[in-house]
Amino acid sequence: MENRPETNIQLERVLETVPIAVAWSSIASDRIDYINESFSTLFGYSLEDLPDLKTWYEHVFPDPRYYQQVIEPWIRDHQENVPVEGLSTRMFCKDGSVKKVRISFSIVADKRFWYFNDLTDYWIAEKRLRARSDMLEMVAKSSALTDILDVIVKQIQQESPLSLCSVLLFDQAEQCLRLGAAPNFPDLYNKAVDGIKIGLNVGSCGTAAYLKTRVIVDDIFSHRYWQDYTQLAALAGVAACWSDPIMSSKGDLLGTFAIYKRVPSSPTKKEFEMIHFASNLASIAIESFRVQEELEQRAYFDHLTGLANRGHFFQQFEYVLSKAIAENAPLAVWMMDVDHFKSVNDAYGHKVGDLLLQKLAEMSLSILRKDDIIGRIGGEEFAVLLPATDQQEAFRVAQRLRENIEKGVVFSADAHTLSFTVSLGVAYRQHNEYTTITELLNAADHALYQAKAAGRNCVFSSQHQL
Repeated sequence: MENRPETNIQLERVLETVPIAVAWSSIASDRIDYINESFSTLFGYSLEDLPDLKTWYEHVFPDPRYYQQVIEPWIRDHQENVPVEGLSTRMFCKDGSVKKVRISFSIVADKRFWYFNDLTDYWIAEKRLRARSDMLEMVAKSSALTDILDVIVKQIQQESPLSLCSVLLFDQAEQCLRLGAAPNFPDLYNKAVDGIKIGLNVGSCGTAAYLKTRVIVDDIFSHRYWQDYTQLAALAGVAACWSDPIMSSKGDLLGTFAIYKRVPSSPTKKEFEMIHFASNLASIAIESFRVQEELEQRAYFDHLTGLANRGHFFQQFEYVLSKAIAENAPLAVWMMDVDHFKSVNDAYGHKVGDLLLQKLAEMSLSILRKDDIIGRIGGEEFAVLLPATDQQEAFRVAQRLRENIEKGVVFSADAHTLSFTVSLGVAYRQHNEYTTITELLNAADHALYQAKAAGRNCVFSSQHQL
């Protein structure tokens, strides 16, 4: 082809109508002489932005090693005027987004003609399918919810490298948002957000959760939703936040998914679709986790009191006793019964009896330590493990619980108040005594029998009454 201005003008007119991105550069100088409209639409650059190939490479391949190790050898291997095998790669656009393209070129006279086929939509679809598959596999394997949500967050951040994403989980009891996944936010920011109450003007996420609708804040520092949180935003280095409520299949609020930008920004149509995809995927993950959690709750915990059920309590008992024996450590066990519980059911009905048992569980948990284990092992029978606890301390805590319960009341449906008491038997393992669960429980049960024989509402020890 002769290098005449008229020819170039005619070629440019033709290329302006071509739907794929095209550019040409001088082989001798690497100067970029032309880019078509499709190129500018795809990458966002004008010809003035890209005077030469070096500048172009610096923009689209921020890691110079990639150009040196991949692009440069590929060009060098195709210097002849023969069909060039295309190269699939990721390239950054002017706005910071990433395109997956297939590059090819041809040599005509002293020019190298570049062609860019946009594969981004196929690439994203493939990545999303893989992310969804990975997530479902993790759900099936009962992986931690935070790990599952991290997969979703990282997928969106890969699609939009200049974005930061987070998932917050809704705590219905506290009406607040808890940290789910925000791997690239500063720890101080995550700690400040964890536990934040939902409501109007509580940032994008607190407001989205409260309204149960998408909230788009283009500029954090001028929007009323963020007026009390601008310092927090500055700490994280973000200036825009788009938040979507995560809803269950039944319409219940599960949390929020948010995309943050470092500069004031409005979402594009594709970014709206990206938010929708992420929210739906997070909904599947959270809802699946909650269902599994509920099944485990039913399998291991008493449905009425929320305490460990009989089977789960004895599993834990076996572990705690084995550890105490191995470490020659002290271990105390209580057996606890509600006094005259049958009379309560007969006089007030089973609903009041249930309230009484729930009250007992609540008061017990308020007094026991974090490592203590309490289980409901029968109708009104409870057992408690107190690891690393000597005889005097076990007896003292049992007395404290008994006294608190004696002062407590339960309100019946007809506004009557009901007091109740408990009897407790304490057994204590020392000097290699009691090497089996049965031995320890029999000792505690014998002490409980003594407490009942003594008139109830008291504590007896298997060794002696302290």
